[in-house]
Amino acid sequence: MSVFFVLILPLISIITLCLNNNRNVIRYLPILISTLSLGIIFQFVFKNQLISESTFDSLYVNFYSLLPIFDVNMSFKIDRISVLLLFLSQITIITAFFSTLKIASNGQSLDESYTRLKQINIWISFISIGICGLIISSNLFVFFLFYEVAAVPIFLMISTWGYNLKREVSGPFQKILKHFNVGTREYGSYKITIYLFVASILIFFGLAILGISAGSFEIMNISNLDSYKINSNLVFWLLLIGFGTHSALWPFHTWAPDGHGTAPTAGSIIFAGILMKIGVIGFIKILIPLMNEITLDYSNLIITLASINIVYGAFTALRQDDLKYVAAYASLSHIGYIFLALMTNNKTGIDGAIFQIISHGLIICLLFFTVGVIYRIKGTRLISELNSMLDSSPILSSFFIFSAFASIGFPLTSGFVSEFMIINGIYKSFEPTNLGILLICIPTLGILLTTVYMFRAVKDCFITLANKIQQIIDMDKDEIIICFVLCFFILFIGLFPSIIQDILNESYKGLVMK
Repeated sequence: MSVFFVLILPLISIITLCLNNNRNVIRYLPILISTLSLGIIFQFVFKNQLISESTFDSLYVNFYSLLPIFDVNMSFKIDRISVLLLFLSQITIITAFFSTLKIASNGQSLDESYTRLKQINIWISFISIGICGLIISSNLFVFFLFYEVAAVPIFLMISTWGYNLKREVSGPFQKILKHFNVGTREYGSYKITIYLFVASILIFFGLAILGISAGSFEIMNISNLDSYKINSNLVFWLLLIGFGTHSALWPFHTWAPDGHGTAPTAGSIIFAGILMKIGVIGFIKILIPLMNEITLDYSNLIITLASINIVYGAFTALRQDDLKYVAAYASLSHIGYIFLALMTNNKTGIDGAIFQIISHGLIICLLFFTVGVIYRIKGTRLISELNSMLDSSPILSSFFIFSAFASIGFPLTSGFVSEFMIINGIYKSFEPTNLGILLICIPTLGILLTTVYMFRAVKDCFITLANKIQQIIDMDKDEIIICFVLCFFILFIGLFPSIIQDILNESYKGLVMK
């Protein structure tokens, strides 16, 4: 039962921050609370012996009934996959809190700076509650409730703490885009809000129809019904578009690059690390298990969209001059790997999808964090304006280069394991066909393109020599600590992938479509 405290602990942080103006409390209490939550998750893993051979399947708790007539309950279920997702969510939130520590040194008065720091830490804590709640929710209504708790603060984070960027606008819609001030934080915040609001409406109606037609909103009860009762094309399309939009699945992706580009570093870390996975979680918890047959019928469509994500995101990242947009489109590309792996319909591929969720979350957190530090130190994120950072910022450069190699899938990193498993899963599913050869080529092409744009960034920003000697300015101790933690987990999963596989155990069976 102690694991359910991950939902309550952020409330302590929120209440304390609202009532307290102590600067050390504002800066470090949220980090302490999230670290405690992470410790609870680890304690749950060891207590239930998830790493060793264990009979643990899931833990279900129904706290109380909200609407008995519709079987709407405040119920939660923790299984092996949700434990890993909780781990990723807490690492992401901790990284986001570390990135806010420097908000109190942005040229404003100290009182104003700490007021803004308090505000953003409160919103991050709200997001933490929403993410953890939707991960472990066992009721469609509760899932949507926490879904909105996680998504609503995004607008405030971008519009209040975001960046105004200089973006070149061209093409047939040039005048319209200039009118809407493309590149400003107002544009980014409204665009992401409109996209996610429309997606949320679709998800709401999809879940409502699903729950009412099944006679229950409890996910476990629905899963025990005959498949024909929930084999609805309407519900499938509502949820596919809704969840696909939240995960930036092509062609519902255009909010993601602008959202990342204009968001504060903490926002980008949360978006890419865990919030973009919300739609994937919807596939894992609802769409695939509850609408198994119809998802299988449309699996080729999802495979096509995922393949476009991989190639389109990688090619677009090649054309970017802003490091944050490079990371944003790289994230877009790697999301495609997850959807592609979920459609392989075998243990290796599905385990690879979960590996990719965790691996990508850790790597992209490190990548966005280092880009944020680069902007703080250099005052720019443009590749064309950066050079010789290995000389002027050796520690920061080392962490960025490590994240670049991990993104490529360099051996001994978590990225290598997840990409290897995904390609292996594709081979096992489509081996005898030309489609299988094509689908193996797509992630391989994605890896090749990732190598090109990451090596380009490393060469131009860190290795190319400056015309004059630059002042040596590097990361602070707290920034080094969180980067080291992220590197540790990326390497640990890469060196000991069997631990994640042991935790997953037979979880893939619930995601195999028949």
